[in-house]
Amino acid sequence: MNCQSILQTVTTVTWVILCSVGCVHTALLPGAKSATATWKPAQPPTLLPLSAIPTPAPQPGAAGIGDPYYPKLGNGGYHVEHYTIVLDVQPVANLISGTTTIRAHATQSLSALNLDFAGLTINHVLVNRSAAAYNRDGRELTITPAHPLPHNQEFTVVVAYQGSPQPILSVARAGEVGWFHAENGAINVLGEPDGAASWFPSNNHPRDKATYRFEITVPAGFVVAAAGLLREIVNQDETVRYIWEMDEPMASYLAAINIDDYVVETTPGPDGVTIRNYFSPQFPEASKRGYARLPEMIDFFSTLFGPYPFAAYGVLIADPESEVCQTILAIEIQTLSTHCPEPAAEEEEVIVHELVHQWFGNSVSVQNWQDLWLKEGLATYAQWLWRTRGKEITVISNVATVYRRHLNLIIPIGQPPATDLYNHDSVYTGGALVFHALRLQVGDEAFFELLRTYYERFQGRNASTQDFIALAEEVSGQHLDDFFQTWLYADQLPPLPAAPR
Repeated sequence: MNCQSILQTVTTVTWVILCSVGCVHTALLPGAKSATATWKPAQPPTLLPLSAIPTPAPQPGAAGIGDPYYPKLGNGGYHVEHYTIVLDVQPVANLISGTTTIRAHATQSLSALNLDFAGLTINHVLVNRSAAAYNRDGRELTITPAHPLPHNQEFTVVVAYQGSPQPILSVARAGEVGWFHAENGAINVLGEPDGAASWFPSNNHPRDKATYRFEITVPAGFVVAAAGLLREIVNQDETVRYIWEMDEPMASYLAAINIDDYVVETTPGPDGVTIRNYFSPQFPEASKRGYARLPEMIDFFSTLFGPYPFAAYGVLIADPESEVCQTILAIEIQTLSTHCPEPAAEEEEVIVHELVHQWFGNSVSVQNWQDLWLKEGLATYAQWLWRTRGKEITVISNVATVYRRHLNLIIPIGQPPATDLYNHDSVYTGGALVFHALRLQVGDEAFFELLRTYYERFQGRNASTQDFIALAEEVSGQHLDDFFQTWLYADQLPPLPAAPR
């Protein structure tokens, strides 16, 4: 279109159009009693070479990723693509030495960057193969490369370290998290939410998901189990190196290794999924019955939510001497959930809970830790779905009513306390009640379409509460602001909607 062809009758307010062909129109907006239009050549623009355009000076990356609950978790200025963790482990002495290599790209021009890393002795740090200066303040490791890192460029960081890993106090839950060691040499890792810093340097927040490779060398007789797929076992005189890879995006809190004298039991699962369970030689056969139903469970929830996200799944039984079981009953490591050797951990609903986290929590991860109700509430609701499978909706509504009656809601479900993030009544039971109330609000067809769409759209990524609300409105065609405001942010929950007849 040329300049004169866009002129039209205009009104009393003058406006100017600058055309790409080098002309200026002045006219009046539509509705005027008279209109004029003039045309005159415009001066050609002055073009500057790209080299003359100033670029921002390199700045340190933020010492936090921006989580409103935990400002110092994670870091800014870069995104990690891949971790390679290479460790020699002496399990009985609880000593490690090795390196973590991080491949990342800069999201700004960086003069320095931070990693989350606690306790262990750092031998040296390299950035793009050159020695880098570093200092550590608590769990914040600040690295200053020899040369600034350009915006949008890939770079590598190698941190060499050694020492005796110890659990660390969590900023979000009661007790300790991280690397747990038993006197017999057994090692179990509890990463959620901030325990990764106890044994490897990382951008320790779910927003920055990456792929992983673990190369862990142990004395012969010990077995290493990790998140992902076992790629290779290399026997080396008196030691064995286990190489595991996670080729799907994974949050740092889900990265874990476990070391013990495991016996591995493998069975085929549905749709090509491999199920491999890591038991101790002393683990009773009768205690395996619940875990034997994993193929049926995967098939059931794949029908409800969409295909299982990963190539493998299984459970690992923590060592009876491990203090990790003073903090948890079970935890959802990506592809290999850890269960404690207790009867309660063998119950089908606990097994279901950790399994469903593979869809919601691991594949679809929270955007901020305040969004915890999304993954814990949905995994808890999945327990109710499993318990009432094949029955009318009135049965699960009766289950929800009982939980609603006994719920001790101290703080709104969508605002769990930052110092007690894993408040059971709020994010677990309360979160499940939100999902059931939403099901009653929008109907079964829209509700299960929503869960499948939620998984499909955010698979391998992160989702916030607002993302879920927007999707719920999109799928259901309903305005749900008032519903979620009442159910997530009110001090008292309303009655459950009536179940359809």
